[in-house]
Amino acid sequence: MSALAFVSPYMWTLPTIEDTDHSFYTKIMITSSRNSYQSSTDFAYKSILKWILSGKVIGGQHLKYADLEKQLGISKTPIISALNQLEDKGIINYIKHRGYFVAEIDFKKQGEILVTEDYPDVGNLKTPAMNDIFSPISLQSVVYEKIKDMIRTLKVVPGQKLVYSDLEKKFGISKTPIINALSKLERDGYVHIKKNVGCYVKDIQPEVIAEVMEARSCLEISNVDFVMRELTNADLTQLEALQARYRSHNTTRFDNAKMTANADFHIHLAQMGRNRFMVKSIENIYEWIGLWIRLDLLPAERIIASENEHDEMIEALHRRDADLLKLILQKHLTAAIQYYLPRHLN
Repeated sequence: MSALAFVSPYMWTLPTIEDTDHSFYTKIMITSSRNSYQSSTDFAYKSILKWILSGKVIGGQHLKYADLEKQLGISKTPIISALNQLEDKGIINYIKHRGYFVAEIDFKKQGEILVTEDYPDVGNLKTPAMNDIFSPISLQSVVYEKIKDMIRTLKVVPGQKLVYSDLEKKFGISKTPIINALSKLERDGYVHIKKNVGCYVKDIQPEVIAEVMEARSCLEISNVDFVMRELTNADLTQLEALQARYRSHNTTRFDNAKMTANADFHIHLAQMGRNRFMVKSIENIYEWIGLWIRLDLLPAERIIASENEHDEMIEALHRRDADLLKLILQKHLTAAIQYYLPRHLN
């Protein structure tokens, strides 16, 4: 029989064992020379994932327990566990009172779905680096980044309502990952969800901006001790190159190019401490600043002062003077708050 026999819209039969690659099942079931054991849940997870990535089951297809039990030859419990794992990855969606359905997404195009190490070449998908603890691996993560980019580029503006049906049509996916992505965006402060009303792009208040800028100061100053402990000449050379780029962009207003060069300088300084969680926190703050704060309101004299303060930071690093670097950072970051907030209130 064919791999997908059409019955009705969004209803197909699963591929039979005869339709599949026997070497795949042999690989799953045979114990390795190191006596590793493949659980029923792992077997179900990898089997279903193989079907999806190879196109033997497709977007929108209903995955029925009975069919899966028959084709896999195992009980319902490990199948449910496997389906839950696949849902967590955004590969399938669960619809209440209806069951599990394959996510309606072009997995090859997105290239951000986590593929198991047993077959990283399936569908020629790009696998995220396994040592990157923050790698996006789910459909929810893809949608989250797309909506956040819409906010960042002002394709949607503060106060604008985000309509679920419009987002479903725009991204060509079901409602579940969109709801999950919007919930995360609300937790991260980008949108506000009003019960029984809808989801709206958040309008940031000045006191929130002040809190974020203060958090930036605390993080960057506390990171100095890590930087001094890990400092290398190569780090300093790279920081000096970033400072040269920052200075080379001559402008009387803090435009996007200047803002990006400034963020690159500070993020590299954070990376010199080699604490991944500290770096990620500081990266998130600069991303937030770029999204919400109009740094173009800063006066020209503040731009010149910031360039000089960057040079002073580099000199403190050459001298391995942690206390001096903390003082310069304190002055540098506090000045930004003092210059910016009064203008934001107007």
